[in-house]
Parts: sequence; structure tokens; C-alpha cells
Amino acid sequence: MTSATVTLGQLLDLDLLKHYEVLGGEAGLQRPVRVVVTGSTVHEISELAPGSIVVFGREQLALDDLAVDLAIRLAGSAGLSGIIAARSTRQVPFVTRRLADRLALPLIGVEDVAPAGIVAAFDPYVRAPEIAGLRVLGDAARRFQRPPANANALTSLLAATLGEPVALLDAESRFVAGDPAVHALLDVHASAEELGDPHPVALTVETDGDGLLLQPVQVDPAGPAAYWIAVRRPRFASGGLLEPVRRAVAIAALSFAVHVAGEAVRVEREHRRRSLLLNEILEQPDDPGRRTVERATALGWRLAGWHTAVQVQVSAASATVRLSALGAELEEQLAERGVRATLVERAEGWVFWSTTEAQADAADPGPLTERLISTLAAVEAEHPGLRLCAGIGGAHVGTPGIGRSVDQARQAALLARTTYRAAAVEHIDAVSTRRLLAGWYGSAPLRSAAAALLAPLDEADPSGELVRTLRCYLDCQSSAKAAGVVLGVHRNTVMQRMERIGELLPAHLDDPDDRLAVHLATRAVDVEWDDPR
Repeated sequence: MTSATVTLGQLLDLDLLKHYEVLGGEAGLQRPVRVVVTGSTVHEISELAPGSIVVFGREQLALDDLAVDLAIRLAGSAGLSGIIAARSTRQVPFVTRRLADRLALPLIGVEDVAPAGIVAAFDPYVRAPEIAGLRVLGDAARRFQRPPANANALTSLLAATLGEPVALLDAESRFVAGDPAVHALLDVHASAEELGDPHPVALTVETDGDGLLLQPVQVDPAGPAAYWIAVRRPRFASGGLLEPVRRAVAIAALSFAVHVAGEAVRVEREHRRRSLLLNEILEQPDDPGRRTVERATALGWRLAGWHTAVQVQVSAASATVRLSALGAELEEQLAERGVRATLVERAEGWVFWSTTEAQADAADPGPLTERLISTLAAVEAEHPGLRLCAGIGGAHVGTPGIGRSVDQARQAALLARTTYRAAAVEHIDAVSTRRLLAGWYGSAPLRSAAAALLAPLDEADPSGELVRTLRCYLDCQSSAKAAGVVLGVHRNTVMQRMERIGELLPAHLDDPDDRLAVHLATRAVDVEWDDPR
């Protein structure tokens, strides 16, 4: 026989009794239960073994009988773990409840008592408490045999399996689905470092109540957690019963990981389909072909009218962000701002375009720029360390106009990327001087010359800190104090770095021509696009 024990409280949590009420002695619900027996008479209670639960039928004892007080006293003296008996229409006397409370002897009232049935239901779990955990494990295996349809299905199924609230969080501990109260508990009692571990493991977080079980959802078994499942630890799950519950949560996590991986494949296939279709349109703008037109129409793409393209690109990546998921997030944020867009993933980022019947005013791109800035800012706010930029092309007519506007949007995004601003957006027609720079930045030979000019700095400091300091210093009109504020360092640190830069650079910053060339080089050195057409 197993050395593990089960308590009456744990048995009740298993929902083995229907329509029961704890009438008194609640403090004794955590006493270990050794055996469950049917009761014949009240006087036989004193002969039962300590740790017993005695179940009386209505004929043997009802909770409105005068003998109930005697039964409680005898059970308390014998060290019993509880009495289960039938309730009546009359209320149990207050003194009887107080007596059960004083002796910490659970007094359980049920609507319809079948003593043999209750004993049969409780006995397997009393003899082998692990069965409770195995039942939960079996339920989890059955319910999660197929991956849940979405995050809400995961949390609702797991909550039904364990009988406790469940929450799903993303990799940065943001609430995704389930019970917000569980997420609130986690915010107080768990650290971001624990959840951000590159090799996550299941955790138990102690709270003011029963604690939380945390299980990582890993799409890549050797990678970080894509999500975390947080479950309030079931009251019956203690000692040897905790491990089966953990395994049940792990089954749910694995099943949801299969769903996430499947969604990733589906999204990747959809992105590839969009990308191939856009390539067909760009390669054959004058005669796209009937099949191409049909597929574009099915996606909601309009080939006629005036098209204004937008190119979105990541200029600085966050350590935790999954770039594959950004496209869908951008689409959602654009939709919230009234921009219905189907993003096409390309090597340079994402492309979409809006279409109007009449030509827009080239000097006034309308609200698109403001909405785009708001969208990029919202996505950046969700992912600290992420920097996005975007470029807006001019309006061009017809199917060939899509390609022309896409090319211009790419050039404008190149300009936006060189600014290193948060949520940087540039319009190709906004500033003529920037259009002049676009040709320079887009030239591969000139970018190669820029890389060669700054190569000594990269060799001396592979982290890129010297190049960033040089650029910031020149952007701030050679002010060490202003550059220090932007970089978050003391002005003396900026000056020390600039002295080292002066020793390494094959150019003299005191010379206006050299200074201009170096400044342009610092802005173009990270650009890796091919020459624009």
C-alpha cells in the first residue's frame, strides 16, 4: 500500500459527492483519511479506527437527530476524520455546528445518502491516492488528444480538467487568455527573469493562497518559451498528487505547442503565397494573366486605380520578439486605425498598398502617415527594444503603378531607417533633399565605400559602440554634451570615445568634406538592400 495519504478536503475537491455542504469542523478537512466505512449505530463510532470517515444512511442517522451531538463527541474522541450523513428540511442546530468546529471534526451533509455508493467512490482514492492524479492525467490526455483550436479553448479545457482557473501568458508575461485574476497573481509573485529564461522549466510560485503552477509552452523543445500556462494549484494536488497534475498541465502545453507550430506553418504558407503572387504582379505588370488576376481578387487586392505602397521594416530587433508574428500584429494595429491591409512578407520587411479611384495629392499623403506612425509606435510599445520604420511611395495608376510605388516605398523606408527614430516614417515626396539622399544610400558601391571607411572602428569595436557614438556625435552637431544625453553616458565618456575614433579613422573630422563623408557613411553602413531600380 502506498505511504501517501489523502484528506477529506481533497476527496471533496474531486467532486465525488454531489450537492454536499460542510456544516461544521471545516478546520479538520486536512486530516488524513485512512478508511471509509458505513455506520450502523452511533455507539459503534468509538470502535472505529482513527482516521476513518463514517457514512450514515438516513435510517441510521439524520443531521436533525438529537444523537448527532453524541456522534460528534464519540468521533472526536476516537480520532475520526469526518462524518457524512443526510440533511433534512430542518436546519442543523447552531450548537451542533459549534461542537463540530470546536473538535475540528468535519460534518458533511448530503441530499441523498447511499452509504455503499459513497464508500465505493471514496475507497479507491483512500487506498491509492495517486488515482486522483491519474484520473486528472487521463482526462488531460483525452481532452488534449487533438490540439486546441485557440488560446481560449486551451484555458477553458484545462480549467475544466483541473477544476481551477487557468491563464495563458505570452513570452513577455502579457495576458493572452483565461482568468485575468491568475495573471494578476503572477505579476505580483513571479519575476520576468524566471519567465524569460532561455531554457525554461516548469515552476511552482508560492502565493498568499495555494500557489501557482507554471508550465512553458515551447514550440522548439530546446528554445525559449513561446507562452506560459499559469494554473492555480488544485487543493487536492499535494505530496504525491502534485506530479500527475504537473504532467496534465505539460500535456496541455505540448498540445498547444502543436497548435502554435501548425499555425506558424499555415501563416508561413499564406505569406509565401502572397509573396509569390506579388512577384508575379511586379514581373508582369502589363499582362499579369487571368490566373494572377483571379488570385489577387480572391485576396481582396485591387489592380485598377491609384496605388500608394507602404514598406515596413525592422530597424532594430528586440531580443524576445518573434519576427514571424509581427506581420499579423501590424495588420491588427492597422485595422484598429482604419487601414485594412494585407501585408506581404518580403526580404526587406512587409509591403502593402492602398488603392483609390482618383489620384491623391502628392504633396498631401493624407492621414496615412499619421496612422502608420501610430501603428508602429503601438507595436514598438509592446516589444521593448524593437524599432520599426516605414516608407510611403507615391501614388501611381494601374497594375504597373503597384511596382513603381513599391520601389519608391522601399527607397523611402531606406531613408526612414537611417534616422534611427522610434516609429520613423518617410514619404518619398515629402522632402526633396531626402530624395536626393535616397540615391546615395541605395548605391551598393557607395555603401561599400562607407563600410571600408568605417572598417577600422568595426575591427576595434565589433559591438558597434564606436560607430554609434560617432554618428550620434555628428547628429548632435559635434556636441559631446548633447550626444551624452542621447547615448545615456557622461560627456567625458563621449570625448574619450571620440579621441579613440580620431586615432582609428582614416579621415579628419576637422575637415568639412571628410566630416560630411563620415557622417553619411555612419547613416548608410547598416543598409543592405540592392540598388533600387
